[in-house]
Amino acid sequence: MDEHADVCECAGYAKLLEAVRKDEQRDKTHDYRAKLQWVVDQARHYAEKTGLTACEILDAWEKERDYWYMNYYQESNQPTIKDGAVRIFDTTEELRQSVGNGGFRCPACDGVSKDPYQCDTGMNIKGTTQVCDWKVYGLLGHLGKGIYVFVIDQARGQAIFMPIAWEQLRSEP
Repeated sequence: MDEHADVCECAGYAKLLEAVRKDEQRDKTHDYRAKLQWVVDQARHYAEKTGLTACEILDAWEKERDYWYMNYYQESNQPTIKDGAVRIFDTTEELRQSVGNGGFRCPACDGVSKDPYQCDTGMNIKGTTQVCDWKVYGLLGHLGKGIYVFVIDQARGQAIFMPIAWEQLRSEP
């Protein structure tokens, strides 16, 4: 049986496989198939945890991907779903209700931002107020202090600053 049998008929798989084949023709020194296998394994993992199919997951990932798959597919963008590191919601509205209006904790300045992706908190630096401007999508992400959320009806996940409403939940044993 083909190791990719449950996803090999997907448009997303076909698109990714085409990119892998092009890279294999250009560069014979790297194992691009290992990345393909990792992606398939992650899609299956997400399917198991969310109730979606691996095809739905991979199709959604490939629809969103707008840069090289070797950089796009990695643990920081498609993390393994485990307690405390990833929260899953059925709908965007369910996510919004859970987050509430309390804002988001910036991992860099510890201020409370209104934006879950970019800090809009003012910091006092040498007697002047400056905006922190830390970005969760930057090189260092959320510094291990944020969270990854996945919304099933969008088949999409993303890293965000930790919602203030969830801080107490995270600190409980």
